[in-house]
Amino acid sequence: MIIVDTNVIMAFLITKGITEKIITQHRDTFITPDHCFNEIWKHRNRWNNRNYSDTELRNVMGKVSRLFIYPVSKDVYSQFEKEASKLIDDIYDIPIVALALAVENDGIWTYDTKHFKKEKLSPKIRLLSTREVLELHPTKSK
Repeated sequence: MIIVDTNVIMAFLITKGITEKIITQHRDTFITPDHCFNEIWKHRNRWNNRNYSDTELRNVMGKVSRLFIYPVSKDVYSQFEKEASKLIDDIYDIPIVALALAVENDGIWTYDTKHFKKEKLSPKIRLLSTREVLELHPTKSK
């Protein structure tokens, strides 16, 4: 399992590229706190450059959460949020770190590592670049 940060989900939603290829080719690999989908929805007017209507966007996000990136309920990770808050600068990333502490995983895939206190995360939590995700889950040429 790889935990996906909100920025990776957004890249998946708005661009055609390596992020989309990795995620669609490895359906049972990616999880995220349900909070991330809520955050994406809340800020949809800022990033929705494909100009999806709210109905279209709900359908796309629903498909993503059913088929590609499984949202995990707060019930699973809530008891780790206090510990996670000491390992992260951005309060919006606390659920991601808490989920990483709560379940067995290969790491957190993120495009923005500056909020993570790397010296405190290791060896508990591994931050993964796209290259490292590809090493764990290579893609097939299409």
